[in-house]
Amino acid sequence: MRFGVGLFSLQCTAMQPRHWTGAYRDMRELAVLMEDLGYDELWLSEHHFFYDGYCPALLPAAASVLSVTERLRVGTGMLLLPMYDPERLAAVANDLTARSGGRLDLGVGMGYRDIEFDGHGVSRKQRLPRMVRGLEVLEAAEAAGGAPIWMGAQLVDPVKRAGQRGHPLLFSAALPFERCRTLTQIWEEGWAESGRPASDKPALGALRNIWLTEDSSEREAARDWVRASYVQYAGLGWTLPAVGEHQQQDYAEETDKAIADTVETTISGSAEECVRQLKQFDEIGIKHIAFRLILDGEPRDALENQLRRLADHVLPELRDRVPA
Repeated sequence: MRFGVGLFSLQCTAMQPRHWTGAYRDMRELAVLMEDLGYDELWLSEHHFFYDGYCPALLPAAASVLSVTERLRVGTGMLLLPMYDPERLAAVANDLTARSGGRLDLGVGMGYRDIEFDGHGVSRKQRLPRMVRGLEVLEAAEAAGGAPIWMGAQLVDPVKRAGQRGHPLLFSAALPFERCRTLTQIWEEGWAESGRPASDKPALGALRNIWLTEDSSEREAARDWVRASYVQYAGLGWTLPAVGEHQQQDYAEETDKAIADTVETTISGSAEECVRQLKQFDEIGIKHIAFRLILDGEPRDALENQLRRLADHVLPELRDRVPA
């Protein structure tokens, strides 16, 4: 398995007011620490027109991290593709890929907020054709040596479409394990329908809320930070629609329940317990795990301590023995 940290969204919230230069500085410092500790990946997140300055431009942010690291991969999780000129996006991504020694992963999604489409002068009704057109451009760039494409999706059709087009998925941390298993099976159906050989099938990825501790008070503090970070999604109008037997989580209409259900996805406990739960993802083909540790209200020293604990006690138990 390979391990990363995210989502770096560079927000300056009511709970953690600061200047945005501090948010970028902190990200670069943490990226250097992550590389020193042996992490593989750092994942960024994008939104537009939100009160806290949620990062609206992922490639400049990615360039900032790539410039201070030598081995760490940087992924966009997710860049909202229908809002971009795909040719220009491909050109910038290709340049970053070349300058970084191939360390950029280009994760893309469709977006869902009306204000973001309106603010860019793009009709939300056009998001699917714009997404498909953008993918065609990025796929051509990837085939010529550009950044690998990842997809962000949580509904049946987009998940299957990602499999059909051959792109790995990065699942949201809000998805319980069983829903990840269901969507993985749907993705594999799409892969099989494409006629691609099983030997070429890429490993999938998932964000996971996690906090390694056997101290009950620390565990509750961590869960409070997880809870606070998902309050932001309620403000963004985010919803996890129903898939099969899995219920909808509506952050707009049933905020408290949706957030409580999502907090329950947090992996917490001893190193042995964390390893046990993470192995479940490995067994279903999810071999990239991004620890969702950038939480609202969390002190910097608590974050750094958690990065070290996980690197010392969890990563060695699950790490690939042969470098990817």
